[in-house]
Amino acid sequence: LGFSRLLREDYGARIDEKGRHFLDRIEQAGRTMESLIHDLLELSRIGRTEAAKSLIDPRIVLAPLYAEFKPRLDKEGASLELPQSPPMLMCNRTRLYQLFSNLVGNALDHMGVVAHPLIRVEVSSLQDSHQITVSDNGKGIDPAQHDRIFEIFQSAGRRKDGRRGTGIGLAIVKKIAETHGGRAWVESRPDQGASFHLTLPSL
Repeated sequence: LGFSRLLREDYGARIDEKGRHFLDRIEQAGRTMESLIHDLLELSRIGRTEAAKSLIDPRIVLAPLYAEFKPRLDKEGASLELPQSPPMLMCNRTRLYQLFSNLVGNALDHMGVVAHPLIRVEVSSLQDSHQITVSDNGKGIDPAQHDRIFEIFQSAGRRKDGRRGTGIGLAIVKKIAETHGGRAWVESRPDQGASFHLTLPSL
């Protein structure tokens, strides 16, 4: 990426259209590899050492997350609904941010073309655990793919921009849930949106 940037800056005036196309391809591949390495490192870190857990108000994590996604939400005309009075969660703060970030980002990437895109985050209390649900009103997922998409290097398909993701985001979500003593799953059907769920023990 560094050398391609230098090539563009120092020799851009001498590079023809075909050469610029090659540079674009190099930079796109470089960014994809950069994302892949970053996600693989994150996946390898989860569970390797015991992450400190504490009671966290999800709103403390969701507020900066909303600010991070707002430019993209505005650009795509999408709405993100957050819980108003969620229960406290026993979780590592960094991992909780990763959970929400990956699930909201996954919805934006794969919900497809929708007239009024809507992503809803819910946190509810169960008997001995808490459940996080991130749902959307997008194109949905074939039930045959429900288990596969949580595996590493698997994806729900191309993003709206035509690119493929690293196929690690949902694997990270599943691993975080499992290392906290919970689980992750999806409920979805084609053209009926998707709801990603995960549980975290309450103690």
